Amino acid sequence: MAKAKTKISYVCSECGTDYPRWQGNCGACKAWNTIVEFKEAKVATQRTAQTSAGYSVQDTEIEKLSEVSDQQLHRYKTGSSEFDRVLGEGIVHGSVVLLSGSPGAGKSTLLIDVLSRLSQIAPALYVSGEESKNQIKDRGDRLKLDLSKIDIMTTGDIERICQVALDRGHKFLVIDSIQTMFLTGIDSSPGNVTQVKESAAYLNRASKEHGITTIIIVHETKDGSISGPQTLSHIGDATLRIARESDSKYRTIRADKNRFGSAEEIGTLAMMADGLKDVTNPSAIFLEHGSVEASGNIAYASAEGRRTLLVNLQSLVDVSNGESPQRGVVGVDYKRLSMLLAVMRKRMSVSIGDNDIYINVVGGLKLNETGTDVPMLLAMLSSFRDKILSSKTLAFGEVGLSGEVRPVPMGQERIKEAIRNGFEIVIVPKKNYHKSLETQGVKLIPISQVSELENVFDLAT
Repeated sequence: MAKAKTKISYVCSECGTDYPRWQGNCGACKAWNTIVEFKEAKVATQRTAQTSAGYSVQDTEIEKLSEVSDQQLHRYKTGSSEFDRVLGEGIVHGSVVLLSGSPGAGKSTLLIDVLSRLSQIAPALYVSGEESKNQIKDRGDRLKLDLSKIDIMTTGDIERICQVALDRGHKFLVIDSIQTMFLTGIDSSPGNVTQVKESAAYLNRASKEHGITTIIIVHETKDGSISGPQTLSHIGDATLRIARESDSKYRTIRADKNRFGSAEEIGTLAMMADGLKDVTNPSAIFLEHGSVEASGNIAYASAEGRRTLLVNLQSLVDVSNGESPQRGVVGVDYKRLSMLLAVMRKRMSVSIGDNDIYINVVGGLKLNETGTDVPMLLAMLSSFRDKILSSKTLAFGEVGLSGEVRPVPMGQERIKEAIRNGFEIVIVPKKNYHKSLETQGVKLIPISQVSELENVFDLAT
């Protein structure tokens, strides 16, 4: 094949914006020193890979959308119910999944286990550009996995990988990692923005055209985002992240993007001697972290996709010794804290804005929903008044600027999860109140205005 002509441009490694020349600051995302040289190969006759028997190439002819044949998405179970939950009840045939995480989070451990299960369905290929074959086999043996049907390659040559997958009829492919892959026609080293972008695009085309279900491991930056050009996240059908919680034993998997399922699901795994194992009741884990009974503590029922997760929320309100009161927020939205302080001052005649205020979600989870408003208010009041709420008390609800307490989605599911975990008092928005649930051994306290929260302490202490 003739040497490809290249077009040189400049790309922001954070947001993927193109520029005709280098500049210090990206005008789109405002990041500094993120614009790097990008060489885009233009090959008019290049083909992704040769067609092999048993594979169907995508039809390039124009067709009426209404006349496209209805084909239900075929999903494969990975053997991990938590991983399947985040993917959308299994991994879709021919999809491309990106999995990121910090070093030691368990990406390779999870995927060798998953591939061991999938290899029982169809031929599977594990490609590593970071570890030797002996290292990967040793890990599989340590986890007591069936490796007899997994093929392995230790190379970074994307074109050779795809051709081998087609020739050998592999239906499942794991790439570990995209930062070690390269295309021989591009004159730059692996890990370069150009190599990462083009290698991922090449893998995506091969997977779609030949029905290869592909999982790609992606490195992570210090701030938790995927390493490489932002366009990398657009290539995958699902972008998942595995994170280590404050207790190094537990891992959570979240979806930043999922074309075949909800991006709100969360999966919880535990790192054991024999690999990552599903955690069927993660609420018990996160509640265990904050079981100390003290002022400023309260439990909260979070709705994560179709799962209800119970966590402990803490607050510390203390006299400020400086000119400017300190604010520390971990796991919740800082802007909502500012709003709630204004609501407390205006609607409850409680002014604590000149104090140092800290909010923390125990266990390292990040809560993005508005249902945290009521427990945050109660936690701050508890700390400010130095009144202890019972450890069997849970709350949820959204607060409006007029001081009204609004209902939240999945109200009944949150209450039932609280009952299942032994809670005796649940503070709920009035419109989420269902008297029938009180017969199950729990006392529901419905509220419609934040002014009613002061009375809660007499009932829940």
